[in-house]
Amino acid sequence: MRTPRGAFLLALVTTIPGLALSVSGGDWTNAGGNQGRNGLSSELGPDSATDVLWTGGRSSMIAWQPVIAGRRVFVVRQSQFMPEQTGSPVVCMDLDDGHEVWFKTIPANQGDWTTWLAGVSHGRVFVSRSGNGATVSAKLWALDAASGNHLWPTGSQDLIDAGPYDGVVFADDGDPVVASFRTIKRINAEDGTTVWTAARVGSVSGNCGGAIHNGAVYVADAVVGGHAIKKFDLVTGAFLYQSPVMAGFTIQNTPMVSPDGTIYLSRVQNNAGVDYFYAINDNGSQMSIRWSAPAGYSTSSEFAVGNDGSVYMWGPVVQNAAFIERRAAADGALISQTEARIPADFAAPRLAVDRDGRVYFSNGAFSNGRLYSFNADLTQRWSIPVPNINIGAPALGEGGTLVVAGVGTNIFALRTDRPPACGTADYNGDGDIGTDQDIEAFFACLGGSCCATCFEGGSDFNADGDAGTDQDIESFFRVLGGGPC
Repeated sequence: MRTPRGAFLLALVTTIPGLALSVSGGDWTNAGGNQGRNGLSSELGPDSATDVLWTGGRSSMIAWQPVIAGRRVFVVRQSQFMPEQTGSPVVCMDLDDGHEVWFKTIPANQGDWTTWLAGVSHGRVFVSRSGNGATVSAKLWALDAASGNHLWPTGSQDLIDAGPYDGVVFADDGDPVVASFRTIKRINAEDGTTVWTAARVGSVSGNCGGAIHNGAVYVADAVVGGHAIKKFDLVTGAFLYQSPVMAGFTIQNTPMVSPDGTIYLSRVQNNAGVDYFYAINDNGSQMSIRWSAPAGYSTSSEFAVGNDGSVYMWGPVVQNAAFIERRAAADGALISQTEARIPADFAAPRLAVDRDGRVYFSNGAFSNGRLYSFNADLTQRWSIPVPNINIGAPALGEGGTLVVAGVGTNIFALRTDRPPACGTADYNGDGDIGTDQDIEAFFACLGGSCCATCFEGGSDFNADGDAGTDQDIESFFRVLGGGPC
């Protein structure tokens, strides 16, 4: 009798040394891309600014963050300022050709704010009309990602006051974790009830979001003498402990966490004496500052880590321009920086890093807003002017599709057309597709024992030149489930 596939997989995964079956990075679920807000993607982004897949869509006065799940991208396109009832719909677009799949207007009560998009997870799109610097409290709503239909008929149990620059992160089961000015709430994704609420003290309302790693929620809070990273239990909401104090008065950036657990924070307020980018350790019982480096002033930023563990930051500003710096995770040593300072009349840098380590960077600026692509060493590959880009990019989704949601109808997607070079679900070539024997052969090949009839690419299933990586495993199981490589 055959072993059930789930148990068989678990046994194989746990017996191969060093093998980690990671969560697919093909979606861009929230600001920062994932629950750590670290900008990492397992997709291979576009090679060129001319690789335009589609352009156009509903017009918007402000560039808001797009999010991606599967072959769909979700955006808010704002045509009116408040008060409005229908001027900021949530729009679902096809990732492959940009056509509109559905749209939904969110009910507005007296005093409510513009609709904003918290993110997408487990087939649910989360939106609200709260915010405006935590002055407006409103319901969180869950929409069906396939149809746009409301999944919580009366909205969330509790009101929230977070906004688009706070952002939202998701627990592994899809529960949204909403960190705002004075509270953190975990909300049940199934029915909108509040799982827990924790008190906290944000620094500047509207820029108080959190990050999740290894069963914990991290936020940057105001404390006596400056700021500290506070750690809360993801299951219970209990406060656990906090980092040493980082000097300063205000901050308008959120923390991020790398896959190795390093916490990063750009603690800046436009004062060179206290503006530093921090790397913070968490050993499970206490936090400590590993290193810090001078940083440039920015707000509403989403920084990124490289796929080699290095980190990208916004360096000190000189005449409204700064180098992007790449620093070593271990000690903060400068590895490389851009060849020239990147201009920004108002800096809100946001980054994504693809599986080859290539960087996609928005400066968040107004008149000189621009989207850039760099190699991992920060040599420039290309750039595109996107005036008033704000937080409208980047979002890196399936197939390496890079979505930019600018103002007006300047919304577009870039994707490099690459031949489907990866393997098939009939990995062992016996004519039976997607069987346990295919899975067994694939993992045996990962362990160094490829069968004679196995996929000719061996353990380099996604044909990216690196054999036996987590990305090969992700590609194999996507194909096994009927999806794209």
